Amino acid sequence: MGYLYLTLMFVLSAVNLAVLSLRFQNQRNNYVYYSFYAILVANFGHWLLGFSETVEGAIIANKVNYLGGSFLPMFMFFALLKVCKMTIPKWLHLTLILMSFTICALAMTVGYFPAYYKTVEYVVHAGVGNYVATYGWAHGLFNAFLLSYVILDIWVIVRAIMHQKMVSLKNIAAMIIGEIATIFSFFLARYLGSDMLIMPAIYVIDQILLLYICNNVKWYDITECVIESIETESSCAYMSFSVDCAYLGANRIAMDFFPELVKMRVDAHLKGETELQQHIMSCIEKYRRSKILTDYSQMTEFNYLGRHYKCEVKVLRQVHGKNVFLFRIEDNTQEQQYIDALGRSNSMLQKNMVKTENEKLSVQEKWIVGMAQMAESRAGNMEGHIKRTSEVVKILVSMMRKKGIDNLSDKFLDVLIAAAPMYDLGKVAIDDAVLRKPGRFNFDDYEIMKTHAAKGANIIEKLLSDVKDSYFVSVAKNMALYHHERWDGTGYPERRSGENIPMEARIMALADVYDALVSKRCYKERMSFREARDVIVASMGKQFDPHLKDCFLECQDQLMDYYCSVDH
Repeated sequence: MGYLYLTLMFVLSAVNLAVLSLRFQNQRNNYVYYSFYAILVANFGHWLLGFSETVEGAIIANKVNYLGGSFLPMFMFFALLKVCKMTIPKWLHLTLILMSFTICALAMTVGYFPAYYKTVEYVVHAGVGNYVATYGWAHGLFNAFLLSYVILDIWVIVRAIMHQKMVSLKNIAAMIIGEIATIFSFFLARYLGSDMLIMPAIYVIDQILLLYICNNVKWYDITECVIESIETESSCAYMSFSVDCAYLGANRIAMDFFPELVKMRVDAHLKGETELQQHIMSCIEKYRRSKILTDYSQMTEFNYLGRHYKCEVKVLRQVHGKNVFLFRIEDNTQEQQYIDALGRSNSMLQKNMVKTENEKLSVQEKWIVGMAQMAESRAGNMEGHIKRTSEVVKILVSMMRKKGIDNLSDKFLDVLIAAAPMYDLGKVAIDDAVLRKPGRFNFDDYEIMKTHAAKGANIIEKLLSDVKDSYFVSVAKNMALYHHERWDGTGYPERRSGENIPMEARIMALADVYDALVSKRCYKERMSFREARDVIVASMGKQFDPHLKDCFLECQDQLMDYYCSVDH
């Protein structure tokens, strides 16, 4: 029976690791992965020990166990820090790593030196192989090592509860229960002389708690990414809530607008105690009654502490069928005061106002650009790329107007500028493992990345499906879909060539590559402006439209002036 139990625990720890890898591929807390691997190694050591038949076999199995067990408390502590959004001094970080390696090294001396175990005797316990040891002086260091993590865990949890309002108490509780339960179970098992049978189950329970945390983290990550990516829109507040009215996060401006958010803890459920809470709960209740599962949005207005606000609510569809409500709020007090000042005779003006098609398109543009910025922030190594390429397009368009190139209409050039920030939107749908990969892509990664062009066109078509200005939608889609096509027909996704590539995509392709050349990446240094110019010119007629050559060359001074004024 003991053999079956140890085998089951080892298999379960492997299954849990597989679940983590498959279901939470975008998990950003790497220490969670390290903890799962450490548990797998430790449980493998227990399994080997159970099947051992000699003292030598038991010693080898115990060393395998320590390969995982020596590092598990450290990995779980570092994972706890990430969950609690806390850091420790670099010297302490290095000290903890050194301690783990020291304990592991001392455990490896068993059978050679009496420092860790003075003697080791092979025994059969509960029908499986085990050992009984008399401890040496170095084993006391291991006990002190575990006790130090108990103290550090308590320190982190107290600080998180007192000062980190933006951290989920559910995650903190699950993490601390797992880690402290592991350490105290170890001491209890040692006291009872049955750690080989108790600890494998405790390790599996740790994995289950970590999977629960990962599931929660997916809940907050997209909210955090969206809020951070549109933080630069300095006039708007952003807040997010779950479908059961639990608070998930907000940006700095939201906390300035609504001071009560500063004291609100993540995961806290709204109770309708304030005007703000009542309005949010009302919006969520409208969604529940609407029975609309996708593409839901609503526009509302409300007053708070003497100020008037316009609020747009979007539903972000989440994994596992969960939804997040994202509230975009603008202070509209000044406009409202003006309307009020018109007096009773003009009060019908506000009631009869109808949003024009241009206003509707403008609002949707903001959401799409916000999503594009979110993709850029996820990529990690392309900060500011969208803004810079959009500016390059503006500079090129300005020169085209001046030269009257190809008799392009002012409407086309205006739409081209407006749609430029959307061209890389498809990266929102690319897996983090590829999008955030440092260095150059291998073949498989590149094939996945190439799909972002078609995905971007798809997203734009769906998000702008109710916009009547089909010309704008067409230009935006073409830029997203064809900006990686080449003049010689060797690009993707459709291998179009020459003038079969829409003009907007040809212009975007030049801007995209120029920014890539003169900007620093994790895998390359930036080129000089002269080198970048020469590369572009040499590629005219191969990668780029040769008709753009004169325009591009005449823009060199403006491009250099712009890039010298921004980080790139």
